[in-house]
Amino acid sequence: MPRTLISLIGDEESQRLAVELWRAARTATDRPPTAERVQRVASKVADRVGAGHVALLAHYGERPAGMLVAEPYAGDDGPDGAGGHLSMVFVDPALWGCGVAGALVRSLQRGDQGPGWTRLSVWTREANRRALRLYRARGFLATGETTTLHEGDVIVRLEWRAG
Repeated sequence: MPRTLISLIGDEESQRLAVELWRAARTATDRPPTAERVQRVASKVADRVGAGHVALLAHYGERPAGMLVAEPYAGDDGPDGAGGHLSMVFVDPALWGCGVAGALVRSLQRGDQGPGWTRLSVWTREANRRALRLYRARGFLATGETTTLHEGDVIVRLEWRAG
């Protein structure tokens, strides 16, 4: 089994690869993005990289395999220096089930490529069983918070705390 290697997304090529992985994953879940949406995500990735937020690219062997973007958590009381928020975690659909997403989240939890946050939060679709399994396996617990997206999907918030 190939090894999963995690690196920071920095240059334009790694940003392009991250967006392509996102597009492939969205398409595989029957939500192919429009060209406008792809451009918005490309801008978001570039903005987060430019702001010094955590943006990770995983390679499974030599193959680009997954991406993660996280930023400092900002709650009702403003930014929280000890916490981060995962805004994007996507894996090449051909590699689903190979542990790539788990390796990305684990790297963030350990602080390998980032600020060493002791708390992380994430929102995911309630129907996204794969994502829920990933986050639960990495120690995330449901907060009880939910909301509904404009297309009607319910999303749930999960949180992880170190130690």
